[in-house]
Amino acid sequence: MADRTFTTPQGRGTRERIIEVAIGVFASRGFRSVPLDVIAAEAGVSRQGILYHFDSKAELLVAVLEQHERDNERRGVELFAANNRDLIATMRAYVRASVENRGLIRMLLVLAAEAMDADHPAHEFFVERYRYTRAGLEGRIAAEQAAGRMIDDVPPARLAAVAVAVADGLQLQEYLDEGSVDLEETLADLLRLFLKRPASES
Repeated sequence: MADRTFTTPQGRGTRERIIEVAIGVFASRGFRSVPLDVIAAEAGVSRQGILYHFDSKAELLVAVLEQHERDNERRGVELFAANNRDLIATMRAYVRASVENRGLIRMLLVLAAEAMDADHPAHEFFVERYRYTRAGLEGRIAAEQAAGRMIDDVPPARLAAVAVAVADGLQLQEYLDEGSVDLEETLADLLRLFLKRPASES
């Protein structure tokens, strides 16, 4: 795997541009069907230019996935702050933002299934993705439980695993049959099951 440190703005900029173009191309046309030449043409570089920055198309894919996760993490933090740390409002905003990237989400679902094969180039990425997603949710759930806002008779780790499984399953249903599932409302309902009602509503 390439391990290159780019000390010039031009080198960093070229790499970032290739990743940005690849995100759009993979999202709209899929990973397997797109040759590097297409990405190179749209990024304004040669095929060898891509291979200078990434040893293979598979390595470029992993870079795309990692960039997507960084963008997702930043978006989540921003939405949580913008919605006054309200979990349901944040989740709704996050779902609305995700729906705008249907192609990329669809690609992620397909790749996650394919990556069950240990030899798949994205296998380790998805293993780690699910680990830190569960860990991040577990920490958030533990904080909500400690504050008395969330049910505490189920361990945070198990609630986190359930939330991830349900979210992925609902997305799969929606992308297989568009319009069959209201992601925003269904996930809001799931979150309400976890949250404690104020005493005045009990």
